[in-house]
Amino acid sequence: MSAISNRVHQQIRVETPIEHAFEFLLQADRLREWSPYLEYFRVVQPLDHVGATFDGVIDLVGQSTSYGVTVLEAARPELLHLRLVAEHDSSDWWYRFERADGGTLFTIDVEYEREGLFAGVVDRFVYHGGLDRAVRHMVENFAAVAPARQPAAV
Repeated sequence: MSAISNRVHQQIRVETPIEHAFEFLLQADRLREWSPYLEYFRVVQPLDHVGATFDGVIDLVGQSTSYGVTVLEAARPELLHLRLVAEHDSSDWWYRFERADGGTLFTIDVEYEREGLFAGVVDRFVYHGGLDRAVRHMVENFAAVAPARQPAAV
């Protein structure tokens, strides 16, 4: 059986402070507001609790794949690293935040491995492009939604 690995990188400026952007990312119940491709289930610990595990589903290129998710690394308000594992593939998702002139630079990096007889062909012609578009939409949606959800100044 063959296996392939690949990477997706997307970045955008978000017009909200870094602390708010990171807190918004941690709200698992609001994930679908900016990511129609991912959903988390059975989240019982904070998303930035290293070692926390929960279930996830990715809807991509016409199929839904269930994953076990583990929080591998978290550093407020700059980094959240999740590992997603399914039967024939796994991926590491890094959500990174950097201060940027009163706003935040938001980055999603995904490194993934897929197994299967035709994994390379499927990745080249279908999966990689679909994941790249999905992650681009995710950062764009996050940039649009996160500032609107910022708590009012007192």
